[in-house]
Amino acid sequence: MGSAVGGWVAGPEMAWQIGTMRIEGWNEEIGGPRWWARLLTFAAIAGALMGVFGPFGSYLNGSFLVLVLHWTFMSMFGAVICGLTVPHMVRFLGRHGLPLWFGLLLSLAIVSLPLSLASATEARWIWPWQTARLHPPDWYAQTLFPMLVVTSGWLLIEYARGARRRVVADTARAPMPLAGPILCLQMEDHYVRLHRPGGSTLELMAFQDAIARYGHGGLQVHRSWWVAADAVIEAERDGRNWRLRLSNGLTVPVARNRISAVRQRSLIGPES
Repeated sequence: MGSAVGGWVAGPEMAWQIGTMRIEGWNEEIGGPRWWARLLTFAAIAGALMGVFGPFGSYLNGSFLVLVLHWTFMSMFGAVICGLTVPHMVRFLGRHGLPLWFGLLLSLAIVSLPLSLASATEARWIWPWQTARLHPPDWYAQTLFPMLVVTSGWLLIEYARGARRRVVADTARAPMPLAGPILCLQMEDHYVRLHRPGGSTLELMAFQDAIARYGHGGLQVHRSWWVAADAVIEAERDGRNWRLRLSNGLTVPVARNRISAVRQRSLIGPES
């Protein structure tokens, strides 16, 4: 009748650290805003699916909409509780020498106790007659089993995401590490190409995140381009269109709605 979603994931290589938990190849720590957004989205989808299928006979409880809302609420509530507690529990157990997988299972088993109580309270309020026959061990089993199943799915998705990031990083790595300042950033689908004097590298991240990380001393001149002001050596005009020529030979287009901002930086000439 009730469920919760596990809220922690780790890659195959895990460093036990006080204060941080980072997956190899990720740009953010567990517990960051993007991690929470992925976790709660996954929990909502998993809860809605459980509501559709109605496990443990809950499909007999009556209203389909109420059932879906019940499972979705408990799934997201469980995700929040697990996300706030399980990483710290796993980290604590890891510092005492317990294997990663055992620490995760033990943490989920412990968190299932209060979550099963919350699930029983909420379900008995909605379906008092249908749930009267269930006892604490029943609620615990009906909380722990969905949690293990959904957490396994979450682990697989997050592991695949981390592996994809590592593959992209490996394929984009140059034979010799590139050094020097960032001349410009170029958006390529879900990736950002970082141009330096000696070449370019590709990173999997949002364009605005790349600008926040690398974009110092310049401005965005196009929806797909950011340039460093010091890298601009010449401005070219073709009718109403402008292009910037950079010190590495690249030519970057200037969007018409960015011309005013670019002109304020004295990177292009005045209107004529």
